Amino acid sequence: MTPKSAVEEFLIHTEERPIVIDSRRVSDGDVFVGLEGERVDGNDFVDEALSAGAFLVFANRSSASSRVITVDDTKELLMEAARKVLSRAKLKSRIGITGSNGKTTTKEITAHLLSKLGKTFKTAGNLNTEIGLPLSLLENRRRLLSSQYGVFEFGTSARGDIKRLVDLVEPDLCVLLNVGTAHVGNFKHPEELLLEKLSIFDSRRLSKAILGGCDERLREFAASLTVEKALFGRSDADFSIIDFSYDGCDTMLHFDCQGDRFARLKGVWSYGQLMDLGAAYLVTLFAGLPEPSIFLNDFRLPFKDRFSVETLHGITLISDFYNSSLESWESALLSIEKLRHLRKIAVAGSILEQGKEETRTHEKLGKLLKSFDKTVLFNQDKAIEAASKNIEPSLVSSEIKEVASWLQRNVMPGDLIFFKASRAVALERVYESFLELIRNA
Repeated sequence: MTPKSAVEEFLIHTEERPIVIDSRRVSDGDVFVGLEGERVDGNDFVDEALSAGAFLVFANRSSASSRVITVDDTKELLMEAARKVLSRAKLKSRIGITGSNGKTTTKEITAHLLSKLGKTFKTAGNLNTEIGLPLSLLENRRRLLSSQYGVFEFGTSARGDIKRLVDLVEPDLCVLLNVGTAHVGNFKHPEELLLEKLSIFDSRRLSKAILGGCDERLREFAASLTVEKALFGRSDADFSIIDFSYDGCDTMLHFDCQGDRFARLKGVWSYGQLMDLGAAYLVTLFAGLPEPSIFLNDFRLPFKDRFSVETLHGITLISDFYNSSLESWESALLSIEKLRHLRKIAVAGSILEQGKEETRTHEKLGKLLKSFDKTVLFNQDKAIEAASKNIEPSLVSSEIKEVASWLQRNVMPGDLIFFKASRAVALERVYESFLELIRNA
């Protein structure tokens, strides 16, 4: 345990001062926390932080400087400080959200709808780790302490991550969106990943649960829960998507939730995002919002890197760079079929963090890519090349300009181009290069 005095001192000095964990971003008066990461140990940069003007430094190692406070574990310091802040919160409900895909989208929709009932806190961006989540709570503590509802996003990269975050937040309403193949390489086997996701329901405050009803494993688990629960999915669920379509730049949704419902949504929403809406809808029904759909008219998805659609010179461009999995590809294909196009062209990069499933994953992706008229494989990461077992790509290249030039020569008005890869592949560089070429044409 981190000494109580260190936690209290940390909270006092960060009440008005920014918390910084990257020594390169330290400014005068900041509080720097040295964290040990996989590649870099922030404790190695204490002197740099002090030279940059850090008011105070918390580190795992002792120092001659009076501005350095030494603790056994700086990660634990963040957790303990966040726990202390949460203990002062007067939240009516704490909502915890996890899943392989859609966590941030669900959080944003949920927070928007809950704000119609009362002031709502949400974790910032995609800060959903044992470092990011406590930082989000600490940096926005005033909002948290003045809110009636809290929406918290839980991510995982290894067994036990979600449980640690659940023990911190202790949510009373827990949402499990899906359990797919994203990050499966970080686990010994798919069953271990499933158990990790299900651990969100280990909260001692649990009173309500929402689960994705498209997965029979989650349906079976839901049946074993003794708390109030609801399912969302395609059919036989408390929230079921009946159909959806696109009207210009809007999405038309037909769903069943206590009867037929219709909603017109701003922007082009993917099928996966509509599923996320279903989870958020059920959360707010549980919270007491009588008809959530009437509050969706003024909501727009705040992302530019997740199934973001734009049209340029008659070409429909869809960028999806945030993350990638077989399930998110399947969801995207359902959405693409609803959009107008002459030909479909895919620019695909690797699905990362697949471990021993890497080759099989990309072979399966190759089968999905058969539905496109042409496919380009951006092999900055070579794993994508396994997709060639099931398709004959028009181009395989790791050169950004080569891919962009191929697109410029081969794409015509009326075509739809879908760019998708895991975030670390940086496929957006190809997208931006292609945009520059056609804008200047």
